[in-house]
Amino acid sequence: MKLFTIVLILKLILQNASLTVGKYQKREENFIIDRNKKIRLVNLTSIGKMSQSQCANVCLQNSDNCCEITYATSTRECKLGQSGCCHTVFDDESGSNLLHTRRKYGEYTKILFVSNGGVLGEWADEEFCTKGHYAIGYKMKIERPHETDNTEVNSIEIICGSRGGDRCGDKASSGQQKWGDWTGEALCPANTFMTSFSLQVQENNDESRDNTGANHVKFKCRNFKDNGNFDLSYPPGYGPYGSYGKWSDACPVNSAICGIKTKIHPDQGVGVDDTALNDVKFFCCD
Repeated sequence: MKLFTIVLILKLILQNASLTVGKYQKREENFIIDRNKKIRLVNLTSIGKMSQSQCANVCLQNSDNCCEITYATSTRECKLGQSGCCHTVFDDESGSNLLHTRRKYGEYTKILFVSNGGVLGEWADEEFCTKGHYAIGYKMKIERPHETDNTEVNSIEIICGSRGGDRCGDKASSGQQKWGDWTGEALCPANTFMTSFSLQVQENNDESRDNTGANHVKFKCRNFKDNGNFDLSYPPGYGPYGSYGKWSDACPVNSAICGIKTKIHPDQGVGVDDTALNDVKFFCCD
């Protein structure tokens, strides 16, 4: 009975409907598979048979809503999920590989920074949203106040989404330290994106035994085509130490935050003051 159930769960249920898109034929595929004893319905669109480079090019041409493409090496088929999202469940079962279209350093239009960032630490490598995606929200890794060495913000992670408002699961966080817990998410209103930020920082004092670096961060959200904006911060909107500085510049109209680079103070060892995240820069993309 168990074997029969497993066979039914893993069975591919195809419902084909063809329509022509450019020179390729699209075919809708619906199937149910099992992952960790969970059943999910996955909808894929088969673009057609082609090479990996051609498949990747399809993704680039649809970068407004495409995060990843699934390429089945056995059949040479290029497959898109809803809103261009790939499904890792399908990849695990089919043996497919993924063609990512993540941005690279240099593929941005502006760098946002603030003047009150902490002085300690080293800049980690930058990370970017996937091509065609921009920051729609964020969360932080925070060590809450306690009796000994406090560090407050240890990492900032931006949540990425497409211009069409779809969320495909990609994110970017650059460097981080090991202390604290992740907060919940703070998300921009629908169809808006993060475009500027302000950082709360405790100024480093050599005489203090417990400096904390960055304590909180907040953003402004805006749609692509106008200058109206909304304040966005995770509750309560501030940390226990230091103060907010001036707002950064904003991303130009028709662009939004797409990447992050953080300045992290390395672990100083037992008995030495740690400050974790001290400063952050954000990148704008059009």
